[in-house]
Parts: sequence; C-alpha cells; structure tokens
Amino acid sequence: MKQHRLSFELEMVTESAYECIKLTGRLAYDTQLAAEQKLAMAAVAVKRRLVLIDVSGLQFLDSTGLALLVRFFKQVVSASRAMAMIVRDNAVLEKILLIAKLDRLLPIVADEQQLLSLPPLRLPDSVGQEELYSAWRQCQL
Repeated sequence: MKQHRLSFELEMVTESAYECIKLTGRLAYDTQLAAEQKLAMAAVAVKRRLVLIDVSGLQFLDSTGLALLVRFFKQVVSASRAMAMIVRDNAVLEKILLIAKLDRLLPIVADEQQLLSLPPLRLPDSVGQEELYSAWRQCQL
C-alpha cells in the first residue's frame, strides 16, 4: 500500500523591496497544525512592509488552507503591512483563489514584476494594503 506523504513547507526570502514567503506542498486539513505554526512564526518574523505570498508551489489547497491564508492576511494587515499573492503559472490554484473570492481582499498576480510595476510600489516601505489593492484593481480595469 502506497503511503501519502503529508507535507507543508514554508521558506522566507528577503528582498530589498519586500519579503517573499514561498509555500510548497499541501495546505489542507491534514497539514493544518504544521502550517498554522509555520505561518504564525513567519508573521512574527516579517520585517518588510510588503509581504508577497508565493503559493505557486502548492500542490493542494482546500478550505482549511484557504482559511489559514485569510488568517495570515489579517495578521499581516493588522501589523500595518501590505500583502499580495503570487500564483505564477499555476492556473488551477489561481482559479481556486478566484472562486474563493480572495481577489476581493488582496492582489493576486502572476509574478513579482507585475506587482512591483504598480505606482504605489515605487516606495514599497510606505505602501499600505488599501493603497496597494486600489492600484492593482485600477490596473485590472
């Protein structure tokens, strides 16, 4: 019998303008405890004003994982930071995020450059969530 390996990994990468938190594996009910702990530690460790969550490496995302992402978003915003999600070429994951209407909370972009080209990010250390979201929505129209 083949065993299914349950895993969730988180890697933080600090860039000059932002911090990127790369998620890989499964963000689901069966990895909830590990994911919750790792996301809580990441929320405390973030030093930059702009936080990018790269979810393109997730192989599976369920409603529990979506709830964890929303909770993390709330922690980031309550700490006066701005957040966006990167999906790269993971069309399935992007569709899940759009069905869950997460695009009503934060920008969902293909890559960092798409986000960093927005006018408010000329000074990323002073950008707020509302300003970032508004600029992103304007580009969507």
